[in-house]
Amino acid sequence: MSPRTLGWLAVATGLPLAGLACAAFVGLGFAREAAPWLISASATGLVFAPPMLAAGVAPRHRRPWILALGLWTWSFALLSLLPIYFPGERADAVATGVALFGLGLAVDPLARAIASWLPPEGNLARPTLSEARPIAELAAPPASLLGDDQIALPFEGEGRRISIPVVFSEGGRTLEAEMTFDTGATYTTLPRAALEKLGASPTEASPVMKLHTANGEREAQLVLLDGVWLGDLQLRGVAVAVCDLCGSGETTGLLGLNVSGAFNMNIDADRREVVFSSRVSFDRHLDIQPFLDVDAWTRQLPGGRIEVGVEAHNASDRQVETATVAVTCGATTWGVELGAVPALGDGKSKQKLPIHEPCERYEIGLERAHW
Repeated sequence: MSPRTLGWLAVATGLPLAGLACAAFVGLGFAREAAPWLISASATGLVFAPPMLAAGVAPRHRRPWILALGLWTWSFALLSLLPIYFPGERADAVATGVALFGLGLAVDPLARAIASWLPPEGNLARPTLSEARPIAELAAPPASLLGDDQIALPFEGEGRRISIPVVFSEGGRTLEAEMTFDTGATYTTLPRAALEKLGASPTEASPVMKLHTANGEREAQLVLLDGVWLGDLQLRGVAVAVCDLCGSGETTGLLGLNVSGAFNMNIDADRREVVFSSRVSFDRHLDIQPFLDVDAWTRQLPGGRIEVGVEAHNASDRQVETATVAVTCGATTWGVELGAVPALGDGKSKQKLPIHEPCERYEIGLERAHW
């Protein structure tokens, strides 16, 4: 067998590795929604042009060997260096590219298997698109001693319902009211007349929510107040439901979990006081959810990669600093970090989900949020 024939056999052995490198860049381009012709042309040129150029300037009898050496070294270098510029994406990109080379055939399992044969990427760089992780429950903070972050308020009443003094603020106005401390109420309530005194009357655009109170379920409009004061402790950005029938002869309305949940409480029956202690962290999604319209979409790419996009519109005049949207598939829930959503503005985020069995329907909901 002549040296020239051996050279072309060596070229043939380099083509599979070059094909993997080309598939990787096709997969990267497809994930970024580039034009198909541009993906194919750029991937082919990037992988095959340098070895062919090197072979073209070599002496004729050495061209097969130079081409084979170029295919091996250049393709190996591209696959090795790809994680530096696209960390965490090489396996997904190869699987997507190989699946696309299948031209519609059922090759997804083979594509994923080929991608799994690649060596681990290592910690070469940080990925630009983080992987959503299952939401972990926050550990309860330890009990603290009475200090500057605590207040003791006198209460009235007996049995299941007691009342405490609360101050509401909106636009420089304040309203002091005796409120029923109701652990069965989701939202704090005030009658329409009290909200008018604060200059915070609801409008046709005000969101409507179902209230879960100790007396049952009812619908009510919500308004967003600047703050609620329990003694010296303030909670900013509080949603208050309009309810004319939630008060009594001695109280104005209900103090719901969207306010009382911000504090650890201890009832001192001997001194007839409720001690409120500010919590280390308090999820504000009850106040934010009515004013944050969340939508999401998912798409599955060839090779098994699944992406989820989340969009939100903030209808309030207060910026949402952070928000976590729960994406649920069966018994598994992942959290997609939305980030800041400006007042009366929009926010969006896109992440990939871990490989999992496909779902006919993904459910979404606001899991956590803070002003």
